[in-house]
Amino acid sequence: MDKSPFSYKGLLIGTLLSLAIGLLAPYGIVFNYYWIGFNPSSPGALFFFFVLTFVVNTIVGLLNRRFELAKADLVLIYCMLLMAVTVPTWGLVFFLIGTLVYPFYYGTPENNYAELFYDFIPAWMVPQDFQAIKDYYEGLPQGAAIPWAVWVEPMGWWLSLMIAMRFMLICMSAILHRQWSVHERLTYPMVQLPQNMIEKSDDARIAPFFKNKFMWLGFLVPFTLLTLNALNHYWPIVPQYSPNGRFSLFDNTLHLPIALNLAWVGFFYLVNLEITFSIWFFYVLSKIQEGVFNIIGIASTEKLSAYEYSQPADLTHQATGAVIVLVVFGLWGARGHLKEVAQKIWDPQGGVDDSEELLRYRTAFWGFFASLLYTAAWLWRSGVPIVVLPVLLIVSLIFFILVARVVAAGGVATARSPIVPAYFIISGLGTSILGAKGLVALNFTFIWQGESRTSPMVAASNSLKVAEMIPGSKTRLFWGLMLALVLSLCAAVFMTLKLAYTYGAVNLSLINWAGAHGWPYIGPTILNMPEANMRGWLFKGIGAAVEGFLLWAQQRWFWWPFHPIGFAIAVGWLTSQIWFSALIAWICKGIIVRYGGVGLFQNLKPFFLGLILGEVVVSGIWGIIYPLTAEKGRWLTNM
Repeated sequence: MDKSPFSYKGLLIGTLLSLAIGLLAPYGIVFNYYWIGFNPSSPGALFFFFVLTFVVNTIVGLLNRRFELAKADLVLIYCMLLMAVTVPTWGLVFFLIGTLVYPFYYGTPENNYAELFYDFIPAWMVPQDFQAIKDYYEGLPQGAAIPWAVWVEPMGWWLSLMIAMRFMLICMSAILHRQWSVHERLTYPMVQLPQNMIEKSDDARIAPFFKNKFMWLGFLVPFTLLTLNALNHYWPIVPQYSPNGRFSLFDNTLHLPIALNLAWVGFFYLVNLEITFSIWFFYVLSKIQEGVFNIIGIASTEKLSAYEYSQPADLTHQATGAVIVLVVFGLWGARGHLKEVAQKIWDPQGGVDDSEELLRYRTAFWGFFASLLYTAAWLWRSGVPIVVLPVLLIVSLIFFILVARVVAAGGVATARSPIVPAYFIISGLGTSILGAKGLVALNFTFIWQGESRTSPMVAASNSLKVAEMIPGSKTRLFWGLMLALVLSLCAAVFMTLKLAYTYGAVNLSLINWAGAHGWPYIGPTILNMPEANMRGWLFKGIGAAVEGFLLWAQQRWFWWPFHPIGFAIAVGWLTSQIWFSALIAWICKGIIVRYGGVGLFQNLKPFFLGLILGEVVVSGIWGIIYPLTAEKGRWLTNM
């Protein structure tokens, strides 16, 4: 067996930091000290890594170079941090616990949750002690102990599903990595900052990136502006930086939100101009389409889930059709690579060399297949009808691939699927095929499918790109990713339960709110039992046709300015938060490239990386100061 380039020292440090993220992330969010785990830009991971590379490793190197972390260990630690931040809060754990207990505490005679839900929830999936659920929301009486025992069985089942699913997505990332990185040569803009923080010669004390004046100039911009906001939290006389607003259109019947995030401007500077142009262009176009539909009175009245509240159903279905075509087209383009993967399954010694992949292709395939089977069996046992199970799994995998490709490979700051798979089924197939039991089971899938923006497949894809810096076997990196995932997940469950039982979840807004994404919507669905929405299929077809044309035009005409990714993610609340930053980055980069060429673009890249790092560091520093000086803080960035 080849010697691993990743040492046990790096693995140990990554393990401790992953455990710290799992414990600290829920605590920081409920008191508004800092936000970790909301977007794939991963500011929490970047802050820990900045402290490690710029502060700790530099000091250790000055004292004794022998104890300095090597490049391979820094890569390992960063990849583990990326994986650790995907689960502790909004990405999984808050939704996991909140969804399990919400209908029991908030059930009333008016909403009739008891009659609608209780008979269809398997006992092994949720805590069986109502007093323990009540204490979770209201806090324990003085001196009472946390009832850990009531959580052992349900949490054991749920954690087994979450780990299996995340292993499945890591395997899928290992299979697709070479296609995206080598064959398609996608750019992975989000890895450029950690790569610059790592890269240095053997005799250098510090990475050249940290000596770049343009980087520190960019760093100071968000650091200064967001420090004003932090100071305003203590002294309201200090002026605030608030670059948010909105445009009103169609006689104030439609609003176009404006939200400028300097870190996202930095990320978008690294992205292809066609992508940034298409993001803001198609978002504005979709809002115009929405306004026109409202004015002429043809807007859909279909009600979907909380995740689709920011746009009408027609646009949701249109984007869904586009997403399916984008992903299927990408997989069709990867058929040559997938054929090579298939050959390795039957002939491990022949064909393409997979010795430096995260997992051997044969291992990745069987790991994917086994975890997919376990996931299917688990979901069937939970009540998902076997007839819709293949649809649920296929659509979910399509959406996971979408987010990974758009965010990790395309460099989009944040994204998620236009519709959650549960409502793809409810709207597309109708409820008669599901029944009340199937609808309740689908509601539990919100736990793992709702916030797909923090998908572990994004973290794995970015990790594999960073790991290309290190030749050799990646087996220890795989185990590092799995260790980071499991430790962060378990630590976050422990801390979330401890916080809720100590302070009462009703007093911790995000923990309290997390369970409300599904149950209030699935109740009326059970009462009404709507049939399949044919209008939705029409707009899926329209979206698929437009996306197909965009893909065809991109392949045929080199001058074609519209990128298919822009149309696929044109709708949704997340796009409303990033489109204006994409517009600003597109203008800046366009001017720089037009008048300064590639040379000026490269020279100014550290400035835009500094915008990202400055926002990360200022939030991290104030996240340390807040707990020492204030009962509650003020979050400084939503990156």
